[in-house]
Amino acid sequence: MRKQGIDGTKVLNLYDRVTGIFNEIFDARLLTAAFFALIGYCVLFTQRKFPMRWMIFVLFGMILLAFVTLTARTGVKARVRFHKGMVALWFALHGMMVVSGLFYEDWLSESVPLLIAYPVVFSVLSSRDDESTFRSILRGAVLSVLPFLLWSYLAVPITWGYPGYMGVFYDANCMSMCCIVMTTSALLLCYASFVQRRMKSVIAYGMAAALGAFTLVLTLSRSGLLAFAGVLVILTAAIIAGTAKHPKRLMAILAVLVVAMGAAGVKITQDKMMEAYKEDYALAVYNYETYGNPITVPKPEERRISMDDLTSDRWGIWMTILQNLTWNGHESSVIQEWVAKDGAGDRLFNAHNAFFGVTYNNGFIAGILLAAYTLLALWRAIRYYWMHRKASPYAATPLAFCAVFILVGMFESVYAPFSVIGCTYLLVQAPLWRDDLSRRSAEEAH
Repeated sequence: MRKQGIDGTKVLNLYDRVTGIFNEIFDARLLTAAFFALIGYCVLFTQRKFPMRWMIFVLFGMILLAFVTLTARTGVKARVRFHKGMVALWFALHGMMVVSGLFYEDWLSESVPLLIAYPVVFSVLSSRDDESTFRSILRGAVLSVLPFLLWSYLAVPITWGYPGYMGVFYDANCMSMCCIVMTTSALLLCYASFVQRRMKSVIAYGMAAALGAFTLVLTLSRSGLLAFAGVLVILTAAIIAGTAKHPKRLMAILAVLVVAMGAAGVKITQDKMMEAYKEDYALAVYNYETYGNPITVPKPEERRISMDDLTSDRWGIWMTILQNLTWNGHESSVIQEWVAKDGAGDRLFNAHNAFFGVTYNNGFIAGILLAAYTLLALWRAIRYYWMHRKASPYAATPLAFCAVFILVGMFESVYAPFSVIGCTYLLVQAPLWRDDLSRRSAEEAH
């Protein structure tokens, strides 16, 4: 007996009836422009540090999502059979976020687009050809971040060393997140162009990737550099394992690069910690000479790096979250318990971790569901790549951005409907919702 899945046809048919008036205005030729508008909006969101829960900004984002969906329409009424596990975890997770929003209204503006709008986008993108969809998303990502990097170099002189170059962005970490999205997208486009022997495109995307990587190094964002290094390793290893004739030789070269990147990361961490220690000690000496306060801070050379030092206080925040779990979350994303315990004053930190952030904001049930959904999406991204690695040069796209989301999410709160990393991650995993990953589009099933 044939298994029954979720039938995307009804969703698409209803959507067609509601939006039929736009049939002649929107078509797939505008898809790159639509993704450029959506991801560019998310970059602006990051650059301006707009409050994540202001409904007006979420409303604009949902309008852009609708624009993407309209543009992606193919005019083909396709039957999309969704994977039950992905669908169940998605609606359970974001349904729990809605429940949390009933207690703390600030969370409703995040949970509504995630619960309702993104599944509609998934149903439409899943019915399209994956290769053209991925190409449009990646191009949109490169074109949306590039103007902000050029603006930064024109408006703000380059600075070297601690605390890191931030250009026109709110801080260096925000700039690094945009750089990761652009550089990962450019590298995937560069690889696809190389496979397809389009050498002019290889040069153009290679230059974009180099600019993004160079800017990322300038930010000195340890979370960004660690995440990008991890993405490079995962992508390179996947491509080598799947396509290379002599994988052992290339894996050896990759191992050398991993060691070099690790050494660079250790050096950056040591330099940043030493600068912080010097500042602490200099302030203590100033207070002693000016006010007679005793010097309680050890000399820089006498200090040892702790987990809090290594993670810029994140470790203490995470432990505080685990000690203050609730089933329905908290009113604010600021970890108030840590502020009170640490005496942090105006250092109103959020979780600085996507998974702990959802756990604190929306409750431990939502945190467990997010972890489960993320692991399932990663597993299906790996399977998708392996099935399509020889047929499509874009097959690694979902895997790449699952890695970006997880690695950056370990140190930054990026799970939001219109954060630049969160949005790109969600867009490229639409094909993972298909029950049968061997299909490159729903039409091929018929």
